[in-house]
Amino acid sequence: MQIIHLYGIIKNLRQMKHITQLFITSILLLLTTALTAQDTWSLERCIDHALRNNLDVRRQRLQEERTGHDVLYSYANLAPSFNADSRMDVNYGRTIDAVTNQFFTERVVSQRMSATGNLTLFAGFRTINNIRYNLARQTAFKYDTEKLENDLILTIANAYLQILYFEDMLEVATQQLEISRQQVERTSILLEGGTVSRRDLLEMEAVAAEQEVIYTNIQNNLNLSYLELIHLLELDPDIDFAIEQPSLDIEAIQVIVDPASVLEKAGNVEPSLTAAQHRITMAERNLAIVRGERVPTLSLIAGLGTRYSEAFTREINGNGQKTSPILHHAGLPPALPGKGNEEPLFETIPYFDQLTENYSRSTFITLNIPIFNSFQTRTRVQHARIDLDQARISYEQSRNNLSRVIHQAHADAMAAYQDYNSNSKALEASRESFTYAEEGFTLGRVSTLEYNEAKARLHRAEVNVLQSMYEFVFKVKILEFYQGEGFIL
Repeated sequence: MQIIHLYGIIKNLRQMKHITQLFITSILLLLTTALTAQDTWSLERCIDHALRNNLDVRRQRLQEERTGHDVLYSYANLAPSFNADSRMDVNYGRTIDAVTNQFFTERVVSQRMSATGNLTLFAGFRTINNIRYNLARQTAFKYDTEKLENDLILTIANAYLQILYFEDMLEVATQQLEISRQQVERTSILLEGGTVSRRDLLEMEAVAAEQEVIYTNIQNNLNLSYLELIHLLELDPDIDFAIEQPSLDIEAIQVIVDPASVLEKAGNVEPSLTAAQHRITMAERNLAIVRGERVPTLSLIAGLGTRYSEAFTREINGNGQKTSPILHHAGLPPALPGKGNEEPLFETIPYFDQLTENYSRSTFITLNIPIFNSFQTRTRVQHARIDLDQARISYEQSRNNLSRVIHQAHADAMAAYQDYNSNSKALEASRESFTYAEEGFTLGRVSTLEYNEAKARLHRAEVNVLQSMYEFVFKVKILEFYQGEGFIL
């Protein structure tokens, strides 16, 4: 009894050890699966990533940011301008000193410092029109960026649906290839039983080989579609990338009957139209700016200045006291009468004393009246009028293009919907026909040619259903997108 009890304990320990090993193995397997699981991307994630990282969009946003700086600069033109300058001169030879107004023949060092403020009082409202021009330009670039983003969204969505289409096609091709391989095996068995001929087996093998070629081509197209989407997302081509498989319910998608209602809503949200409208405003403001060049300009100018010159000296008398500044020729000091006929002593007035002594202020108003400038202003006005007409034409072209795109998408959606319904009915009939042909071929009532024709009809029907389904989905989503509803599968 003790031996049996001991054997039971050992057996239980072994079972517990086996269970523990199995548990650890399961945990490791789950962790490995989680770490090596392929990252799947939804359409929303693809769009968000592309909008953040696409190089064209990023470059356009930089251009938009640049227009913001232009707006700030145009506002700053309302404020007065201030400038300061300083000039140091060292003159040799015969020259007139600017401080003493006398001729000198030896070296004279001098310096001039000034500050000037300029305020435009009136310039034909050119500054105000320039602000309005830059504001309209900034808004136009903003909607250009939005238009580029919308085009990118449609491109991403098209590439995404293209992958879904080829994945469904690959699944159909896989089923067709499996059916062909199974039929080759059945035909081989029937050949051994004498039911079919060697020719029937060769035809089945040829059909299976053709189906493998179709499968390979679809797989290549799927890989190329993935590569295109990866490039649009600015991702590394070596990344382990896959997309999610959304559930597409065709019956739940509403068919928009009236394209005019779509066009009316799209006209209010389409960024290309809004950008074209603001470019008309830009052309109008530019015409006003150029016309302002014909108007006189009134400006207020104020200035401060001071000078220094080493030729500006003063006399030192016999008591060592300094007298008032005396202007004289530095090279030929005058001889003043006095006791002992002594020559007077002179010294250059110190630098900061001269800056204070020579300080000056000025204020004046200038009026610039344009009279004749070789028809330059007239030519610019004519060009600005042409630019305005071109902006209006561009707006009409944008509206016509939008109308054409919407009506074309609506017509394609209606046609794809009708094709989908017709192809769905044809698919059901082809499946029943293939089922009958498959059973008849096994029983020897249907020839190989009839069986292959039924199989080919089934394959074409499946392909046609997929093509019409994805065409219908994409066109309907385009109509929803142009109404401002986004692109959501």
